[in-house]
Amino acid sequence: MRISVGADGMAVVQHHLRYRIVAGHFKTLDFTGVEPTAELVADTTLLPEKGGEVVAHVAPNPKTPGAVKIALDDPRGLGRGVYVVDVKYRLDLVATKMLVRDGAMWRLAWTAPPSPEGHDGARVVFELPSAPTEPRLASPEQAATTLATLRREPDKDELELVRAHIPRGDSVTWSARVDPKAFPRVVSPELRPPVASVTASIAVPNHVPLVLVACGLALLAGALAIALGAKQGFVARACEGSFVRARPLLPLRWGLGPFAYGAAGAGALAELLWGTPAYGAALVVIAMTLGAHRSPAAIVRPRGPGRWRPIADEAVLVARPRAARPGDALDIGTRAGKLTALALVVVLGVAAFVLRTRVAGAAIAIPLVAATLVPLFATGTRAQLPRSPAELAARVLAPARDALGRLVDLAHVDVRCLARFRDGTSEFDEVRLACSPADRIPGLRTIELALATLEPGAPAALPEILVRFEDASEAASKIAQLAPGVRVVTGRGPEEKVLRLSPRVPTPSGAARLLARLAADLEGRRASDRASAAPKPASVSRGFVGADRRAPRSPRPLAFSGATAST
Repeated sequence: MRISVGADGMAVVQHHLRYRIVAGHFKTLDFTGVEPTAELVADTTLLPEKGGEVVAHVAPNPKTPGAVKIALDDPRGLGRGVYVVDVKYRLDLVATKMLVRDGAMWRLAWTAPPSPEGHDGARVVFELPSAPTEPRLASPEQAATTLATLRREPDKDELELVRAHIPRGDSVTWSARVDPKAFPRVVSPELRPPVASVTASIAVPNHVPLVLVACGLALLAGALAIALGAKQGFVARACEGSFVRARPLLPLRWGLGPFAYGAAGAGALAELLWGTPAYGAALVVIAMTLGAHRSPAAIVRPRGPGRWRPIADEAVLVARPRAARPGDALDIGTRAGKLTALALVVVLGVAAFVLRTRVAGAAIAIPLVAATLVPLFATGTRAQLPRSPAELAARVLAPARDALGRLVDLAHVDVRCLARFRDGTSEFDEVRLACSPADRIPGLRTIELALATLEPGAPAALPEILVRFEDASEAASKIAQLAPGVRVVTGRGPEEKVLRLSPRVPTPSGAARLLARLAADLEGRRASDRASAAPKPASVSRGFVGADRRAPRSPRPLAFSGATAST
């Protein structure tokens, strides 16, 4: 038996029958067990074993339901011998319930006509359209009595089932599990349930009134728009006070950024709950992009004239907490921002827990949409703004001064803070640490520890050392030996020269070690520095009174990474 099934569930069943006539002449042959709704193929041919052909036709037997009659066109009938005939008919497997659902697969079950005589080697071949999943036996129990052989081709799959013996009068049901994708033209609602209407689900999502849903989404969009508008205002005012320019990650003209941010957040929640989750995830990413800020850009401008004056250490070297500002509630780096973020996490967690049984998917959608709030707290923060001169001094100069006190005796080294005040104001824009020996080599003016920013408006700075000395002096000769090959530039006047050095390790302790070395090497020889000068009274002499503290030594190069620049 061969059952060829089409993509529409229609099958062509072919019975390959073998008759043996022992005696007599037969003009008709009977065949039972055919489905009453089957559509017979009328014409057929009998092939005698001795050769030749006998034309016949097949018709239903009106006396017996499910039986067909094979009538011969030759009036002489069939004599003794063996004859082979094929009986074909068409059958709708879906209408006859021979093709039914079986979990994710479909089950094809076909019952063969009862066997009038017991026979061996019963064979059925299911010819099916090709599909991603191959056809197989319907149950593991059938493997004990049925041998299955699968042959796969590009356009069809053949599953051959063989049983060793069929008893007399036994009607065997042959069944297999098949892939539904093999029958794309089958549209029976029993096999393919209709998909729920998307419009209906949006109209009444999870039995929540549409008016309530619309109001909730509108409130969410408005709250998000107000939050981003406030954040952008805080960032703009803070950048204006620090002389930098705010930079949203995705700037929109005419102030449309907060509105687009609120619409994207509300749309993401609606898509995640009642639409396509992939679209909802994309809207979450868009909302996060709209709410993020890049590091502010510096506004390059001349700082104007000013004067360097000494300033008290406690005014610049003592770290002070920053004063609170309105935008701290949306800054995760501040205490107010941490408390606000914690409160939002608690509120959103409670909302997701309460709605998890009332709105399908709320336990997942609400945390995902809450990710749109992360850029409000994590970007546009104080940490991205440039540090004030006092903050930079407290971070770098104060540790360097403490490390220098552990390396040298501050009784013989003059250390003080200098600040540059703008003309006509009491504000300063730079702080330096001035360090020089109490008895310095002639021509040495001062040694300054300054802070160099990597770029204008950067939030951090690196230490650098400026050695100021007079041209053509003894200090100039000594510095040429200590830093050979390093270019010297003009300082604040034509007679002043400046040597700029960067510590090899750009840390406060590395700067302190270089300062201590310079203070020791540029200290005067006391007794020998002014040997040729006329003696002066002790009250006006600047020479050292007492034994020389330093052992004579030859100068050696400093450990630094040299750089030249105008200062």
